[in-house]
Amino acid sequence: MSFADDLMHAANALLEKKRSNITEAMVLIANPASLPKILRAKEEAESWSRAVSYAFTDDLPRDVADKVAKASRTNGPADALRHCYLAALLGRDLGYTEALTLLTAHEMNSEFGTPASRMDLHNNAVGLEIGVRMKTASDTDLTVAVVDAFLQGRLRVLDKADGDKLVPTRSLTFGR
Repeated sequence: MSFADDLMHAANALLEKKRSNITEAMVLIANPASLPKILRAKEEAESWSRAVSYAFTDDLPRDVADKVAKASRTNGPADALRHCYLAALLGRDLGYTEALTLLTAHEMNSEFGTPASRMDLHNNAVGLEIGVRMKTASDTDLTVAVVDAFLQGRLRVLDKADGDKLVPTRSLTFGR
């Protein structure tokens, strides 16, 4: 095996559990020094999104809260926040071009062009703008900017009741 083969294998193995694809792995091969930052950003965004998905569920039974949180993380508010925050982290840490290339490569899968993919690409674009504009910001400052974009309706979620139409974000309790 060549070095490139080893690197591709490592990138695929590390990102497989993160819903990666071969296009994304190829981008990582071209930028191996960025892999630790990318993995950290993905883990941070996923963890934060998961916590946010349980916002306003304290009054619900655990099984219902889990269902509401899962719905929020699937083309809902928490998913929009995760994509925006991840893009903000990558835009800040990797710069616009490398982050845009990676985020777009991640979307190059069988769902490319679907409403869910368009939602992700839109929210990534907002996050990139935030991250590039806030190059010296802390993670906390980025979360504040992302939540602000969310509350201003700059992010998009899918309205499942209206044929998966992209609609501006309005509330963390969307779908309840």
